[in-house]
Amino acid sequence: MLRRISRFLSLWLCASITGILTISAYLLFYSESEHSQLLTSNGIHTPGANIVVSVKTGASEAAGRIPIQMRTSLRNVQNVVFFSDLEQDIGEYHLYDSLDTILPKVMKDSPDFVFYKKQRELWNATHDISPLKEMKHPEKSDMLAAWALDKYKNVHILEKTWALMPNHDWYVFIDADTYLLWDNIVSWLSTMNPEKKTYMGSEVTSEGTRFAHGGTGIIISKASMHNLVVRDAGMAANWDPIIRNKCCGDLVLGMALRESGTLLQDAWPAMSGEAPWTLPFGPGTPYYWCRPALSLHHLSPQGMAEFTSFEERRENKTITLTHQEIFDTFVLDTLVSERDNWDNMASEPGEFGETGGVSSVTTTSEECSQACEADEKCFQYSHHGNTCNIGMSVRLGYKKEADKEGVWRSGWRKDRLIGWAKSQPKCGPASFPKQTT
Repeated sequence: MLRRISRFLSLWLCASITGILTISAYLLFYSESEHSQLLTSNGIHTPGANIVVSVKTGASEAAGRIPIQMRTSLRNVQNVVFFSDLEQDIGEYHLYDSLDTILPKVMKDSPDFVFYKKQRELWNATHDISPLKEMKHPEKSDMLAAWALDKYKNVHILEKTWALMPNHDWYVFIDADTYLLWDNIVSWLSTMNPEKKTYMGSEVTSEGTRFAHGGTGIIISKASMHNLVVRDAGMAANWDPIIRNKCCGDLVLGMALRESGTLLQDAWPAMSGEAPWTLPFGPGTPYYWCRPALSLHHLSPQGMAEFTSFEERRENKTITLTHQEIFDTFVLDTLVSERDNWDNMASEPGEFGETGGVSSVTTTSEECSQACEADEKCFQYSHHGNTCNIGMSVRLGYKKEADKEGVWRSGWRKDRLIGWAKSQPKCGPASFPKQTT
């Protein structure tokens, strides 16, 4: 028994030392001067120069997402690094392999890494990994193999981001389908102290741990980054053996931050996790109204281009962009009374079950429209097959083609929505989420 314990401790010590040496090599190899430009060419300190944005993606999607994200959401960001499950160049953008410092034993013992090894082999041989795009996990036929790798990335990305761009004030971690409202992010972070331990995002809870949802965006201060990466050097390697049995990488990152002494501060709904087309407005969801918008999620490349066009059309770009302005000049202008081949998500309960999800049986969309009109709480409806869905808040939704059950038809009570909007208190100066003192 003692021999087994001694052997376990020896293996653990070796793994920890390996992790420390690996990340130390990153710190030595990449100099801050090569990767971090805090000043413009004329030496003037520019807004956001103290912020690093770190983007997580996958090799199978990177070419279709990274260039458009850089032309839209991240068009004014100075310090951006990209991490994937394969080191490669997408045009002018270099993507680092987030997984090449995973402990060899973890990689060898887990079927999650079968795809990773095949992808590297195919890339080295042909520079074309498209044949693997739909590859399934060897033990989970309903899961894409690439998705199983994703949860291993977060803690290693955090370490490598610091190694590439150390000692910045703030670090923002996002996915390739995340849209940052950059001017708002810069204004918000300028109100807080990076020397305080800070970890902010849209709160999710799993296994008793509160953590920030990765796709919505994760904000970490210099103080917390330093504790996790420098003080607790080799942190990622210590978490590698645990990740296989966890749901997701943002949970593991939250666990690591909690263990290092930094707890989550919730930044919802400013960081909402919604796309512009799924943001709910109405009496069921009044809490968005006056809040500034900091991040959006699940945007397609086309969606990113469309929302950037909206940002560029704003009459006054010097004021904070709030959800009210998104409603007034993006949502309201798009609404019509009814639309075919469209799902406005009235069938979904939404946040806290207050957005929609009330269903009844109706034969026609006309009956569904009448049911909405008769219900004063109804702000939108959708009809599909014999089901009528009633929504208590308005969402734009998205195109959805007919299927064997029939056409998706959506309708909105724009008159009620306008009346509700007029009844809302006038918004004062935008209030950002506060840093805990």
